[in-house]
Amino acid sequence: MRRNNEDRTKTRRAQAEAVDPAAVLDFVTPTEFVELPSRGVGYPSGHPLHEKETVEIRFMTAKDEDILTSRSLLKKGVALERLIDNLLVDKTFKAKDVLVGDRNAIIIAARSSAYGHLYETKVQCPSCQAPNKVVFDLSKPLIIDGDLEEFEAEETNTGTYIVETPKSQIKVELRLLTGQDESKLVKMISKNKSEEELVSKQMKLYIQSVNGHAEAAYVDYFVENVPAYEARWLRQCYESLAPNIKVIEDFECESCGFEQEMEVPFNTDFFWPDQ
Repeated sequence: MRRNNEDRTKTRRAQAEAVDPAAVLDFVTPTEFVELPSRGVGYPSGHPLHEKETVEIRFMTAKDEDILTSRSLLKKGVALERLIDNLLVDKTFKAKDVLVGDRNAIIIAARSSAYGHLYETKVQCPSCQAPNKVVFDLSKPLIIDGDLEEFEAEETNTGTYIVETPKSQIKVELRLLTGQDESKLVKMISKNKSEEELVSKQMKLYIQSVNGHAEAAYVDYFVENVPAYEARWLRQCYESLAPNIKVIEDFECESCGFEQEMEVPFNTDFFWPDQ
């Protein structure tokens, strides 16, 4: 009789081990659809987000929090990128392939679903540098659409834009920056590049071609020699074309009374409200 009981116990244990926990506990990882500021515009044909208005992500888990506390990932500056990679339901593309504005929308949605839509953080007053507490409402983001008409931009079938400089009448092809481009800029900042150099580096990233010439030598020469007026015009043009998402609150300094609108900062406590 004892042998039969042991046999039944072993059988039940084997059956339990054969169960797939993910199939049983799938309810613990719900998903949500995030509205893309780009609405799929700016991605080349064939990209999974081309002409897509939303992207599906799953809710954050404790495993995702591990990513945000990984010293090695934080030191490399890839923690947020790794987080987005994990949250994307569609694994045919990665965070580095997503436009900057759309990445921001994913980050805000992930934080809001994980810790709530109210984000309290400390900011410095731009006038007197005094620390202030500000509460940002992540449930009311401002979606900024790309504007083709303001600079008479022409959209191409590869997700880029053609504009003509007002004085030199040079046709410049612009592309929207992705997460990979943003990572390059972050690395440049960490190396203490001058602000002027960062401006030109960024322009070299989003200028795809000049008068049809896409070689780096042409783009570099153009950026380094274009008149300041037209360089500024191109930067304004890019800002107008790039869709984005912003969370803005009215700010009033408790120390000096300075007032202005303030955009939510992605500080280190963005995903850790209790820290």
